[in-house]
Amino acid sequence: MVARYREVKGRYLDSIILMSISRDLEARKGVKKAGVMVMTKENQETFRDIGFDLPPNAVNSSIWIAVEAETEKIAEDAIAFALEEMDKDQTTAQGQEKVTLDVLRDQIGKDEFPVLFISTPAEYVAGIADTALDQGVNLHIFSSNVPLDVEKRLKEKGRKNHLLVMGPDAGTTIIHGKGLGFANRIRFGDIGIIGSSGTGIQELSVLLHTTGLGISSALGVGSNDLKKEIGAASTLQALELLDDVHTLFIIAKKPDPEVRKTVIDRIQSRASVFISLGDQIDERIGKTYHTGSIDDAVNAVLRDLGKQELGKPAAPKNITPGSRKWLRGFFVGGSLCYQAQAILKADGTEVWSNAPLDGAHALPKDWEHMSVCVDTGAEEYVKGRPHPMIDPEARNALLVKESTRPDVAVLLFDVLLGYGSAMNPLEGLAGIAKGPVLVTSICGTRDDKQGYDKIKKELDSLGVTVMASAGQAAWYAAQVMKEVKH
Repeated sequence: MVARYREVKGRYLDSIILMSISRDLEARKGVKKAGVMVMTKENQETFRDIGFDLPPNAVNSSIWIAVEAETEKIAEDAIAFALEEMDKDQTTAQGQEKVTLDVLRDQIGKDEFPVLFISTPAEYVAGIADTALDQGVNLHIFSSNVPLDVEKRLKEKGRKNHLLVMGPDAGTTIIHGKGLGFANRIRFGDIGIIGSSGTGIQELSVLLHTTGLGISSALGVGSNDLKKEIGAASTLQALELLDDVHTLFIIAKKPDPEVRKTVIDRIQSRASVFISLGDQIDERIGKTYHTGSIDDAVNAVLRDLGKQELGKPAAPKNITPGSRKWLRGFFVGGSLCYQAQAILKADGTEVWSNAPLDGAHALPKDWEHMSVCVDTGAEEYVKGRPHPMIDPEARNALLVKESTRPDVAVLLFDVLLGYGSAMNPLEGLAGIAKGPVLVTSICGTRDDKQGYDKIKKELDSLGVTVMASAGQAAWYAAQVMKEVKH
């Protein structure tokens, strides 16, 4: 095997594009491994984790291509292919004017709501965001790992300029029916959503769509917005933008109690729901229904509208555990992983996770003999490769591997459709064994490009029980575990 490296100076490409090129390189015949990344401190470590010995001068913001292959020619051909792919993505479509940050203001039309989508390494976010805010543009910051003090400053600047800063770490936003990031094709309506939980927004908007309701906008404010340090800065600003919606939903994971109280005090005079995802809460505060469950939140609104509720599924039958006793949950949606833990815990199944409900259940290195719920989109699982919503093979490989174990009783997972997600979210799942109970839900609509019915049919053929929601799938898994214990 030979390793070859190439530095590309003076260029920038979105990390998702670079990861896609990395995956294409690894698929080439004779290539053992590859990586294409903007060189940052974090990505230096990622290259080393993959197994590349970087050249000593690889300490700058250039793009680096690394390839290990059977021969020098295969490696060089792979690098040439990567350069060609990078040029394709840098080419401006014929007839289109190339727009730079310093002329954004000139591109904004009257009554438009301009949004700049930022998906760069964290260290570059502040400079780009400051320039965009100076140009009068709202922000959707997809990038994660931006320091809290930088986030707070940007949000204060945004409010001063009457501009909304969505994010950092904002995975999903829908503005007047148009999705940014990971979003589904849903019915337009008079419901508004504000969320610090990306897949939580997706699940909520899909369930509302399924019941015949529609969304006007769903504003993703970033995972840190309801922390004490940020103080719901973007959430409170978003409330003003969604002042005219009929019903308002706010969904958050681990909101600070005082910040949550501030937000609920602000909304309790209007028809609204606050979801503290994963918490065991069921209360009314003025006109606000406060719950920890997405399903319960949707049902509460359906009741108020006199519509049929989601209901509960039938419990599993004919479970013969034998020596099977462990649960394996592998999720591409971090919020759905978090919610599943809460549902399992409430029904008596103790699980450990890399995104735990509490510190006592943090996932250890050796989790062979315990029940687990794993967020496969967490940092340790996506080093050097796309998020599993974009490239599901690594997550699905875990499902296939664990399905062959004789002591696993149930495999619980999620399937997400929509913009940004893989065209085939079941790629690599064909070899899954039918020993454990297999249960999932599809977060998607029949209007999503992946084809809901096609995905459902394939899951049925694999012996997977498909539930109507992620909450129901977790509940079903919990009932299996009850049977196993008996």
